[in-house]
Amino acid sequence: MQPSNRQLRVLGQTVDDDTLRADLEKYVKIALELGASGATVVPVCEIVVDERVRLKCAVPRCNHLGATPNCPPYAPDLDLVRKALQRYLFSILFKCDVGPAEDYMPRPAPTDEQRMRALSFHAQSARLAGELERQAFKDGYHLSMALGGGSCKDYLCHGEPCQYLETGRCRFPYQARPSMEAMGIDVMRLICWAGWEAFAYVGEVQEPPTPVTVGILFVC
Repeated sequence: MQPSNRQLRVLGQTVDDDTLRADLEKYVKIALELGASGATVVPVCEIVVDERVRLKCAVPRCNHLGATPNCPPYAPDLDLVRKALQRYLFSILFKCDVGPAEDYMPRPAPTDEQRMRALSFHAQSARLAGELERQAFKDGYHLSMALGGGSCKDYLCHGEPCQYLETGRCRFPYQARPSMEAMGIDVMRLICWAGWEAFAYVGEVQEPPTPVTVGILFVC
């Protein structure tokens, strides 16, 4: 991590580079202690918000398109996301292993247990996102924001219809959040930047890598 070229203020107090560096390293350590298989500091200038990522929710159409307030087209406008991310300097990118790969490969007739397991694919990254955000907030980074992967309709509501869209009341108002992809973030590019392995399942794979779910914490 390179020292910043501008002063940071956290709850009215100036944060020097040494303090910020120590805090970022602490969040990496916390992520690993909470079960992440990898975590690293990423300068926010390396993060790309791309309309094509959002478009992938519609082409081919994702089953969750329009199904939750955190999925497109209800997710935050990408211009707003870009402007907001410009106000941050650093983030923590983390990944969680959710293997074995065979659990998530398409099957002609998956069992109910297999369907429920698939719905929980992104649960761990969402949980870590919430834990890291709370820790950063406690440390005085009151504008910290964390995102996980996947749709909250899966890992929180287990595929049930979104109650917010039906009644205006979310079942999990303090846990539900947009995914990185819903915010237009090019996750595959970030994974490659971090030097982690990434693959897209497009057919039979002899020895598929361990599937991962990815999340990110924007600190300051």
